[in-house]
Amino acid sequence: MPQELTVRRILGDQPFAEIGRPVWVVTDERHGCVIAAGDLGHVTWRGSGHWLAHRIGVYEAGTLRPRHVVASRYPVCAIEPHPELPLVAVGTGRYDGSWDFQGQLLLLHLDTGRVTNLLSKSRQVRHLRWLEDGRLAMLLSPEDKDGGFGKGFELAVGVEDWLSAPAGLVDPDAVRHPMVESGLLYDPQVEDTLARLTDGRWRRRAEVRDLAVLADGSVLATGSHTDLERWSPSGGLSWALPGVGEGSVQVEAAPDGESAWVTYRGYRRDDATGRQVDRATTVRRISTADGGAMDSVDMPSPPALCATDEGWLALRPRGRDAHAALLLAPTHQPAGHLDLAPSRSNSPALRVRRSTRLLYVDGPGPDGDAPWVNAIDPPGAHGPATVRALFPLRWDPESALQPWYGPAVELADTLVHAGRSYERGATYAKAREGTYVVSRGLPGGEARWVHRTDKPLADLDGDEGKLYVVYLTGEVETLDTATGEVRARHTLRAHGHPVTPVSAAYRADQQRLVVGTVDGRILDCSVPERQGGADTGRVGRANGTGPGVRTAPGTR
Repeated sequence: MPQELTVRRILGDQPFAEIGRPVWVVTDERHGCVIAAGDLGHVTWRGSGHWLAHRIGVYEAGTLRPRHVVASRYPVCAIEPHPELPLVAVGTGRYDGSWDFQGQLLLLHLDTGRVTNLLSKSRQVRHLRWLEDGRLAMLLSPEDKDGGFGKGFELAVGVEDWLSAPAGLVDPDAVRHPMVESGLLYDPQVEDTLARLTDGRWRRRAEVRDLAVLADGSVLATGSHTDLERWSPSGGLSWALPGVGEGSVQVEAAPDGESAWVTYRGYRRDDATGRQVDRATTVRRISTADGGAMDSVDMPSPPALCATDEGWLALRPRGRDAHAALLLAPTHQPAGHLDLAPSRSNSPALRVRRSTRLLYVDGPGPDGDAPWVNAIDPPGAHGPATVRALFPLRWDPESALQPWYGPAVELADTLVHAGRSYERGATYAKAREGTYVVSRGLPGGEARWVHRTDKPLADLDGDEGKLYVVYLTGEVETLDTATGEVRARHTLRAHGHPVTPVSAAYRADQQRLVVGTVDGRILDCSVPERQGGADTGRVGRANGTGPGVRTAPGTR
């Protein structure tokens, strides 16, 4: 039995997926490649390192498989391949929002993937052109906004051997030239070009925010690119609802797998009034057979969902507007209301998978110290629905650790929950931020073990034997559920290149862990069969080896 997590297939895979929202694409026929650049969007990164949202990809012209993927701190403004050498000049940069223009001039080797920043000082590089005499001409931004947003100054530099050009070769302040108009900093035809290069197969995708694996092997996914989509057990796309506004957020599949409740984000235009309507206040039940709408619930403000494995659902108030929480029975019919104070935390709601209780976090608790883990008891023979305060979210009041809440899983008499952790230091620079995973006994909340790391959390799921902690770095840690000991570590890759996970879902009876990425792909992974309550496999790397996502100089 193999002991490593293995990527069996990639749902939503397509050429140029690695770059996210495309802004530039250039074909270099001499060197048999296509250079494309794009933006993956915002990711909340709480831990060591920092998020680099922009990507430059070099793809094989024939197969469109990625040859190199480079992470950039700044948006890409220009791409210019060398007419003879296996090099491409890439201009990056942006206005910093206050005063300065920042950016880099990157020289990327098409064969080795080596990246060199040719600027000695940060400037936005707006246009590039190789001259007949071998020099590289560029249009650079002024140092600050007083120089103008739509203008820049031209500069041309030469070097004896561009293949060995040194870092910091270009000093933007060495010579001053007259200002000229900058023009467009993106390719307005980029999506048409990608469609042509892929024979119409390319589609815009974005982060996969939530996942659910059904009993038949189907996968439901939400994201900014869709209102909900279903992938069949064979890996094909069964159906996809077009994303409206900012798409969908959370999906809660019914126990019978025939429908799922979905939450949304963003605004839509009302057909009758023409006004913008907040989609986040509406929760819909969608048929998993064909994507048709089955039910719809409108709330006074965007709700936070908590669910049980029996099908109970609670829609709790969030934000400034106080209103009653709505309980939906497993029959999907309203079963009562509860007066709860609205949650005003900016943290994601406590999301408990496979829970027998409607659990949520709110505060202040009975001791006057926020927040607490609470349970909603649905209406029944005992009477109407009630709320019980179980235990404080903070398991050690003497510790300097400040926990936030996020994904969780209920296992028999245990609640394992994870989230962002923050610990004050003597100075701000010495503060420690990262991720915690804690196992709590139910119903008292005593801590059985705590796992801490400085890696930024993406998601958590697992069963009685093992827990999978997925990080934004692309790493997956397998923890022993009983002890919290790390049994294995894996680095997820797609076509040999690291990915950025943002969501995950585990299905023990199918030995599957599906991982949604920020670029819109879903990694369908097989995991070792549970043996003796824990995975005793060696520490390893998933999906083999291969070239990684390189980082532009000066971005670490």
